[in-house]
Amino acid sequence: MHGYELITELEARSSGRWRPSPGSIYPALTRLEEQGLLTAEELDEKKVFSLTARGREAREALDVDGAVPTPDRWRETGEGDGALRALPAEIAGQARQLRRFGSPDQVEKAAALLEDVKRQLYAILASGPTRD
Repeated sequence: MHGYELITELEARSSGRWRPSPGSIYPALTRLEEQGLLTAEELDEKKVFSLTARGREAREALDVDGAVPTPDRWRETGEGDGALRALPAEIAGQARQLRRFGSPDQVEKAAALLEDVKRQLYAILASGPTRD
């Protein structure tokens, strides 16, 4: 992958909760390349990174046989609020797509919908906490 693909992949895997900046991803890729864990080659005027044999060994060393699988930190929510964590990120991504590619009518409809959702969320907060 090239750097921008890595950025978007990390954003997708984190359900939009983390999008590293080019100012952080490219220096990290350079350091990994200097350590011999990655190689870089120019393809279609883009620098594409691949794991080296040493990089694959380092990745495999993170997986210990018989160990409990590493938890998926992107999915952990801690309090049963997974949907409340993931949905805003998904909605933000869709809003970006609408701003970029939507017609003026679609953008207007989306903005009205989001204004309504915002009012409803404030109404939920205003009603105070409830006991289950």
